[in-house]
Amino acid sequence: MQSHAYSGLRWPGYVVGASIRGGGGMYGSSLGRGNPLVTGYRFVERGGFISGLVIGGIFYLLGATAAAMPDSTSTSTSSYLRTNDRGQTEQVTTTTYSATYSRSPEEREAALKAAEAGAKDLAAYRQQSFELDVFTRDWFGSTLGDARGYRMNFLLTAFTGKWFIVETGFGFGDVSAIVPGKDIVVEEKYVGIPIRFIVPWGPLYAQAALDLNFRGLDFGLLADDEIETRDVDGKRMRVDPVRPIPFTLSVNAVLWRLHLSVGVETARPWTGQFGYVATAGARF
Repeated sequence: MQSHAYSGLRWPGYVVGASIRGGGGMYGSSLGRGNPLVTGYRFVERGGFISGLVIGGIFYLLGATAAAMPDSTSTSTSSYLRTNDRGQTEQVTTTTYSATYSRSPEEREAALKAAEAGAKDLAAYRQQSFELDVFTRDWFGSTLGDARGYRMNFLLTAFTGKWFIVETGFGFGDVSAIVPGKDIVVEEKYVGIPIRFIVPWGPLYAQAALDLNFRGLDFGLLADDEIETRDVDGKRMRVDPVRPIPFTLSVNAVLWRLHLSVGVETARPWTGQFGYVATAGARF
């Protein structure tokens, strides 16, 4: 099924454009007193090298760390009594840490070379994508937009089938958004695993996106009850800390040098909060 969208997803390419989000979606307030309008710029790389380099670098660092670590560690304590200068008896305790390296230098060198080879394979892997969103309160020089911050995802293709594509990786972000007309600033933190399920069809493709945010796995149950305030642009505002696990359904159109997308998203469907997201960009 080598459709237009399928080819656009598989071949190297770039999309540079803009995005807009509204309603109770990814950056919606949890206080039920309105939601920010989130505008920004979007950059997407497909079949490139950014995600491969980053993920490959992390893989190499983890492998090199594992190769250098001791095979076992132990801790022992000993104590004795002594008399100090004032004639008092005191107890002195000594803690000793020891490490054992049972692997030979050749085995450690082999593990390091394996990590290096794996990192190179990941860096050379071309079925990858990179998503970067930069949010601003002066969108294209206007005053449109209530958010500042960024969000980025590094993705590798986990499965390519005849009818669909699955991508996953890791991502992180930090966004603050002001609720219009309210002294509330939504603070969103993200460190987690993005998952993309893509179904191409002709010049279109549907995408289901889930960002599994590690910082939101408590679903707000461990949130601090204390109300935090902060100065934002000279005004004292209440902080609404959200750690969403957003789910987005979107339809994307790949039309020659143009990429268009519109979708609906939610981070708290049980509260009836839903929002919209739309993007438009030029393909290179």
